[in-house]
Amino acid sequence: MLAAGQRITPQRDLIAGVLERATRPISAQELYERVGLIEKGIGRATVFRTLQSLQEAGIVQHVSLAGNQAGYLLCASSGHHHHLVCTHCGRVEDLEEDEVAPFLARVERDHRFSADHASFNIYGSCAECAGSR
Repeated sequence: MLAAGQRITPQRDLIAGVLERATRPISAQELYERVGLIEKGIGRATVFRTLQSLQEAGIVQHVSLAGNQAGYLLCASSGHHHHLVCTHCGRVEDLEEDEVAPFLARVERDHRFSADHASFNIYGSCAECAGSR
C-alpha cells in the first residue's frame, strides 16, 4: 500500500487503513482519536509523523475544511490529481490532471506563464447536496 520507498510498518498500515475507511477528510486530531480506539499504544507524535510521511509520499492529501481546519484523505487516484470538495457533506471527488490541463494551457497562453506545478481543491456542493437544496 505504501509507495516512495517507505517501509510498511504496522503503525503506517493501521493509520492508512483508518484513512481508507474514512468517508470524508478528517483532521489530524480525529485521525489520532480513531487510531487510539484501535491501538492504544500509538502516540500522537507517531500518528502526526506518519501522516506527514504519507503526505510527502503522495498517498495522503491535505484539503481545507470549514473553520480553517486541515483535513486529510487517502487518495484513490495514483498520480497527480486535484479535488472537488463538498462544503456541506465533506465528500471529496478526484479531479484528474487531464481535466485541468486545458485550463492550465489557457493560463500559460493568456498570461505567458509557465506553470511548474498546480494543485486545485475546488469547494462547493456535490450533486447530492445541490439537489437537496
